[in-house]
Parts: sequence; structure tokens; C-alpha cells
Amino acid sequence: MKKIQPGILQEGEVLGSAAGFPVLYRYIAAEKSKPLMVFIPGNSHLARIFYGCPEAREEDFISYWVHRSGHPFLAVSFPIANKVFDGFYPSFTIADWGKQVAEVIDEVVSRNNLQREVIVCGWSMGCKIAGALGKEVIGKKISIAMFVAMSGDPAVPGFMPKANSENITMTPEGLANRECLYPWFFQALEDQGKYNGHPILKKEVYRERMLGATPVGLIGTGLMYKKNRFIDDIQGSIQSANTFGYEDYPFPVVIHGDSLCDAENVLLNTADWAFIRSRVLIREVLRDKSFKELSLTRWEELKRLVKTSENYLSESLPGGHFFFLGKTGARSTIDKILLLSKRMRNLLELRSV
Repeated sequence: MKKIQPGILQEGEVLGSAAGFPVLYRYIAAEKSKPLMVFIPGNSHLARIFYGCPEAREEDFISYWVHRSGHPFLAVSFPIANKVFDGFYPSFTIADWGKQVAEVIDEVVSRNNLQREVIVCGWSMGCKIAGALGKEVIGKKISIAMFVAMSGDPAVPGFMPKANSENITMTPEGLANRECLYPWFFQALEDQGKYNGHPILKKEVYRERMLGATPVGLIGTGLMYKKNRFIDDIQGSIQSANTFGYEDYPFPVVIHGDSLCDAENVLLNTADWAFIRSRVLIREVLRDKSFKELSLTRWEELKRLVKTSENYLSESLPGGHFFFLGKTGARSTIDKILLLSKRMRNLLELRSV
């Protein structure tokens, strides 16, 4: 991965180039005996949403609590229309995204002599990277222990809140203008501040430090940028995201909020991941075995696991789409990630029998 001339960077940030596109990331060292936790931001956001900025309290962000847990932390930003990036990249796709994040993970793990098994957490649109990233890490001998879907769906056109798929307009630079969502972002941020007893971030700071227009191919509606315009290309979108590449997916688990303000994610996320989760569960339990090699007892157990995995591998927290912001939410989110990691390991013990 190539480093490039820094833009307007915060402490600890690295601006580089990976998979042929600019990338911004921040790594925070901790215990090398524990898996690296990787965080992927959502629509229109830099990964600063996970580690904050000088104007905010560090304990209001996930990075602080990841470090307190002893896990190394990595947050990776794709190129949006924010002044930290020099230029605009409307042709950036989910396939590019998967390659880019895989390169950064490999670089950070190798340079810091970390475990090659990692935990990846995608928030909102960041969940759509799961299939593409799973495919890319295989060749780099990186293992994703689990993929934590935080208030987000897999990359299936139509699997997203209605408001996120409507009113997509193109900026002069060819990116998707999502400012129609900004009032919702601002309200969700304000709600988390009320829940935590203090404002987390001023609106103008949040907008300047963390937001920007997004490459349309990442959103997952089936729109792609080609020949200087947005076109409907559902097949290309699905292929880019490796949506149905079940053999490549990491194990998906789900965390979402509980607020009516994020109703579609609260009600649908867990079920929307079911068609992937069940296939990955069966794959991981069987490994190189066939169904015929299972004892009757283990066959009954596998059936039970598939039926009950939806509740066993999903958790909710108080709050809306930004449930992980604020001291209370950030700390609780890490607690839930560690709980789900333990549950997943217990569940997969079946494969060793």
C-alpha cells in the first residue's frame, strides 16, 4: 500500500493509496494476542465516526472502548467528497472497496505482527462490503472470525430503508448527493446525545469532519456510475458485491438499535441476513464433511442451530441508527461484539465433534 501526501489529517491518521484509490485509516495498537477489530463506515461517512475528532470526547467513540478491551483497532475510510481527500472517485465500487480494505488489513496486520484472524464490523452501508471483502482476504491469508452487521443489510438491491434508496442525485463530480439524509443523521446524533446526557458533536463539526458525497455503486440500489452518469445495473451491482458468493462470506452476526426512528433496520436486519447466515453456519459446521457423515444426534443439533441462530447471533441496544455513539452506547457495543464472538465460538464447537 502506497502512502500519499497528507491532506487535513487528525492525530494517528494515515492517508494512502490501496487498490488504486485513496484511503484514509487509523490504527490504534493494543494487545497483539487479541484479534484486530476493523470498522467500516456507512453512507456518506468517514471512519472518524468510530474514533471521533479533537472537538469531541474520546470516550464517546468506539475506538476508546476497543482499546480498553485490549483489542487493536483499525477504522478504514473509503474516498468521499470530503476535504481530507484530494479529488473525487465516482467509479469506486464495492469490489474496489473489498480490495482496498483487504489491502489495508493485510498491511496493518503484517507491519504490526498481529494475529491474522480479525473481527470486521460494518455499520449501515458498510455492511455491504461483507461478500467482497470475504472474497479478497482469502488470497491474503487473512481470516475474518466474524462480520458484525451494525444496523445494516447485505448487498441485495431492495434490502435497505426506503429513504436510503430514494432521491439519489448526482453531484457535478459524479458522486451520489445524500444531503437529503443529513437531517436524519443530525437528529440521530442529537438523540444519542440526549441518551448519553451530553451533546456528542456539534452539527457543523460533524458535517465538516465526517460527511461527504458517496460513490453511488456502494449504496446498493443497483445504480452504478458509467459514462459520466448513473445507470441501472443490478447484475453489475450484485457481481461487484459478490452478493451470492456464499463460500466467501465471513460469519455474519447482527447488532441494531431499538428506536422507532430506525424501524426498518430494527425489524428487518436480523432476518435479512438469514439466507447468508444459515449457509455460512452449515458451511462452517460441515467443513469437508458431507451431511451423510453426521451422526443422527449431530444432525438434530445442526437443525436446531439453524433454526435458533437468528436470536442467538443478534443483539440490540438502546438507541437509533447511531446506537454506538456516546459513552454508554460505545461501551455497550463493544460488550455486545465480545458476547457475540463468544457465542459464535461456542456454536462452532460442533464442527470439531
